[in-house]
Amino acid sequence: MEIRHLQMVREVANSGNLTRAADQLFLTQSALSHQLKEIESYFNTQLFIRDKKQMLLTQAGEVVLQAAEKILQEVAETRAKVRCLTDKEAGEVRLCTQCYTSYHWLAGFLREFQGLYPKVDVKVELEAATHDADKHLLTNTIDVAITEGDENPKFSYTPLFQDEFVAIVAPDHPWVGRCWVELEEFTAHNYIMYNIPDEESENFMMIFKNRRPSKVYKITLTEAILEMVKAGLGVAVMPTWVVRPYLQTGQLATVRITEKRILRTWFAATLKSKEQQPYTTAFIKQLACYMKDLDGYACSVEETQLTL
Repeated sequence: MEIRHLQMVREVANSGNLTRAADQLFLTQSALSHQLKEIESYFNTQLFIRDKKQMLLTQAGEVVLQAAEKILQEVAETRAKVRCLTDKEAGEVRLCTQCYTSYHWLAGFLREFQGLYPKVDVKVELEAATHDADKHLLTNTIDVAITEGDENPKFSYTPLFQDEFVAIVAPDHPWVGRCWVELEEFTAHNYIMYNIPDEESENFMMIFKNRRPSKVYKITLTEAILEMVKAGLGVAVMPTWVVRPYLQTGQLATVRITEKRILRTWFAATLKSKEQQPYTTAFIKQLACYMKDLDGYACSVEETQLTL
């Protein structure tokens, strides 16, 4: 029995039809039938039953399919690991960000990066590392953490960009036109935020440290939060770049929070004791360039792209 037999079992099970499976595997139907006879001879039992042009798994076939899925996955992972060792332009960057809103721009950046470095896979750890990036960097379960802090002496930090948190309101909200709004004024309005515990939101804990708002709406999606604000159901606090498209069309308005403003600097953190791959360094530099472009700063791809 060979790997090709396991690939055949998986494809026939997925397609439910020999003709479609043969097309997917770039084989003739005769060659595929021959492979099926070989593996059934190996196990000395029938793996599929023909039923009105459909191929249905037998109980033995189910067992073989489960094993095939595991073995093929292991083979794929092994190939990827070997590729990382032998191909200097290939590898994986495991990434997380401390802020939920960061995922709003991440998809666009990943598309751009994959175009520049098609052999580098970027794996985004959404839930595993969002709440405890430091721990996951120290245990080497991620390679890069996008964080708003730079205090850990065990990490190297690369400044990425700075953004400002602002109050987001409907165009007819009474705050519109003001230079800024004070923290204590938020308590008189409904507050719309991400669906996370209060204590995990630094903005919520800062704004409402003495008194809770009239009502709190917790929403999962950024777009849904902005739509609720647009409908006049409350106010939200987000970075300026998140709401920019809505401002350009006049659907929403922003107001600075306090005269001093709420500014935040983002960093890409990596483990000092770990030697970084060239593509990881390229990823960080390209990310800094991309975020500056979003804020209107000039930064060419040629200035940041590394030769791997």
